Amino acid sequence: MTLRSRQDLVTRILASNVQVNGERINGAGSSFDNLCDCLDRAGVRFGDIVVLSGLQGRDLVVAALAVWQLNAVPMPAPEPPPGEQATQALLSACRVTKDLSVLPAAPGHRADPLDSTAVIHMSSGSTDRPKVARRGLKSVLMDAEGYRAGLSLAPGDCVAVPVPLMHSFGWGIAVGALLSGCDIDVTPFVRAGTLARKADSGAVSVLALTPPVARLLVKTQRQGESVPRAAMAGAGPVSDELDGAFQKRFGVPLLRGYGSTETGGTLFGDRGMGMPVPGVDIVEPLPGERGELVLRLAAPIEGYLGDDQEPLREWRTGDVVRHGTDGCINFEERVRGPLRLNGRFIRADITEQVLRSVPGVTDVFLLVLSRSDSPETEDLYSVVEGTASEEDLLAALAAAPAQTPIPRIVVCDRLPRTTVGKRDRGALIETVRKVSRCE
Repeated sequence: MTLRSRQDLVTRILASNVQVNGERINGAGSSFDNLCDCLDRAGVRFGDIVVLSGLQGRDLVVAALAVWQLNAVPMPAPEPPPGEQATQALLSACRVTKDLSVLPAAPGHRADPLDSTAVIHMSSGSTDRPKVARRGLKSVLMDAEGYRAGLSLAPGDCVAVPVPLMHSFGWGIAVGALLSGCDIDVTPFVRAGTLARKADSGAVSVLALTPPVARLLVKTQRQGESVPRAAMAGAGPVSDELDGAFQKRFGVPLLRGYGSTETGGTLFGDRGMGMPVPGVDIVEPLPGERGELVLRLAAPIEGYLGDDQEPLREWRTGDVVRHGTDGCINFEERVRGPLRLNGRFIRADITEQVLRSVPGVTDVFLLVLSRSDSPETEDLYSVVEGTASEEDLLAALAAAPAQTPIPRIVVCDRLPRTTVGKRDRGALIETVRKVSRCE
């Protein structure tokens, strides 16, 4: 079946009679049919954005498919709305709330319809402010094919996706499984024992996890004899120790996945960050070299909501990697753009390199914050994860080349991270604020 529109996605999924949390999507008296009617009565038309406000699990899947059924564009979003990143077009758009109620668009609201865009996601904001990214229909299909091929998904599989579907990783693999004819279990993660029981009993055959969730699962006791057919961990690095512990507990290794909000999944494999999925080529670095990972994708990258930029075919990921001669990609560090401190750009990359070289440091995050009592003045902070002492960190900076920016240092056991394993910028800012108030 050739897919040319958002409605075609729904037609393919419904034709497979797949189930979400054990129920067909459009069964008798389903919330799907009722929601389609409500959206139609609310005036949703071709290319409109519909904000899915604070939805989780099955409700989010049903709502996204209902929006597609009307050939509109779903946007999973937190509740309350996404603050300064929310344009007026989003704040006044039609909304589906937690009880699947439909709030029509504001009177007079009619943004330009989106033609090829299939879904809108907010980036995590782990390295910068969150952005409102557009994903095209071809990108969604390429994403689905990557998961289908990487996990050998087939009808009869039940894929557990306990991670937040609001983020592009969880949403992408859930939709990819549905498009592959698989059932999905999208019950939000609460207790490791509950999810482990589903795997041990054979209720789910494939697990899609984040590394923190995988680490909680390895601590559970076996509750049945079944073994998952496959398991993957995305949205964060997987250590050899975690991979070994997971394989010992569940009998299968942790496959790795890598991608971005703007592109969907791009790499998949059993080592490092994996290797390119179908439709993705590595432009830089060349095999055997180190550098920023640059990808060329068969599906256009539509960019961000409100941008006038033409769709891109190449994507600079912002991650420095080593490209093995065997084709495997290994993450080394994140590229940080130039930071501006009190109106001047600074060489924060040198500061980060120096701090990372200190024994006991496992991660570093630099940020610039305005002072609460004099907002016109900014300070540079470095939140350092690991066992290194503040004295050792300051000594390394003192020995660094001249003009190296010296930050105020905050040391912690572990950098705060989001539910999908990425560094939580908001929590990092609050951590720094608390230290500043105590000084």
